Formats: sequence, structure tokens, C-alpha cells
Amino acid sequence: MIFYDGTYRLRNTDECCKRLVGKWSACWRVRIIDLSMSQPEVTHLRPVVVVATQTGEGIFKTTCAESLGKKICRDFNLDVRNILWIEPLPGEADKICVAVFTPKFYFGHEKFYFIRWRPILPNELKMILPFIPELSGVPVP
Repeated sequence: MIFYDGTYRLRNTDECCKRLVGKWSACWRVRIIDLSMSQPEVTHLRPVVVVATQTGEGIFKTTCAESLGKKICRDFNLDVRNILWIEPLPGEADKICVAVFTPKFYFGHEKFYFIRWRPILPNELKMILPFIPELSGVPVP
């Protein structure tokens, strides 16, 4: 079941860039899928899937996991250990990757993560296709 389908924006904090591109530097379409609700008979290792696609707005070229990952997890009370984070790579819409989060260090109560990317597996793509059919034409490595 998709429990969030909307746009997430990253605020631009640099005054110079605000004048050039407005107060938002980038935005992504974010969909959050809870597999445990749609398939209660199956126990999933990662029951929540976050699919983030850059909309092309703004000048910021990076992945959503690196930019908004902690904010999205905080806003929806998601544990990074329980999510499967999926994104098309910026500028390469035909390459879909999965983020692997590894804790890097702690600063007080704040956690910082190292993010490694790997290609999406065929079973992962098959799992999300009923929820996001526009990915059906994407080749799997």
C-alpha cells in the first residue's frame, strides 16, 4: 500500500542561489510503500520501500537519499534499517539503484550514514511494479 505519494523539496539556504533559482534548490517525487500492509502474510526484511525520483527542478544534482533521507525518515518515523531506498540515478533514468545505509558516526543523538549504491535486483523491481507501473520499461542488470 502506498501511504505517501508527493513532492519533497530541499530548501535553498544560500542567499545568492535564492535570488537565482528561488527558495527551493531541488525537489523529488517521493513514494513510500508499506509492504507489510499490502502483503500481511509475508514477512519482509525491509517492509517499507521509499522510491524517490528527481523532478528536474532546481540546480542541485544529487540523490534524494543523501539530501533528504534523514528528513524523510524523521518525518514519517521510519527506521533506516527497515527501508529499501530506491532511486533512478540523476541524469540516468534507465538506471535504478538501491541505497545501502551504513552508520558512519554519531554526533550527539544525530546519526550520519555512508551510502553505497548498487543496481536494483530483479525481485526488488518486480516487488514494486504493482505500485509504480511506470518503471515497467526499466531494464534490470
